[in-house]
Amino acid sequence: METKIIFLDIDGVLCFRKEIDQKCLENLKTIVDVTSTRIVLSSSWRFFPKSRAKVESSFKQIGIDPLLGWTSSRGKTRVDEIYHWLKDFDNKTIHEDIFITKWIAIDDMDLFKLDAKRMQDHFVMTMPLNGITEETIKEAIMLLS
Repeated sequence: METKIIFLDIDGVLCFRKEIDQKCLENLKTIVDVTSTRIVLSSSWRFFPKSRAKVESSFKQIGIDPLLGWTSSRGKTRVDEIYHWLKDFDNKTIHEDIFITKWIAIDDMDLFKLDAKRMQDHFVMTMPLNGITEETIKEAIMLLS
């Protein structure tokens, strides 16, 4: 199955003061619904089972598919971690036949500044106090279409 991926940060994207913002979550769901996208966690929340469970629970409540996975800590930057995940992805481990056609990263860290060449046409930046906004929705949908 052809699949699009969002590499998702949490703090400054969906979460403010350790709480997931409902409006940002609804905005993420809009992106996911319009583009039929799956989510891979690239946030530091990936290292903590309780934090991942909080994300999964929020997704379930709003109707977003469970996480497809999360990036490892291989590499020096988050961009490296994303590229390692893409290189190492093995759909046999998740019992789904997935072919990744497009992907983006949504983050409040400037990944474009970290690696402009690899993030060109793959990055949507949020502002830490706003998270996913209407503008973010438009940009993400454009890049995934």
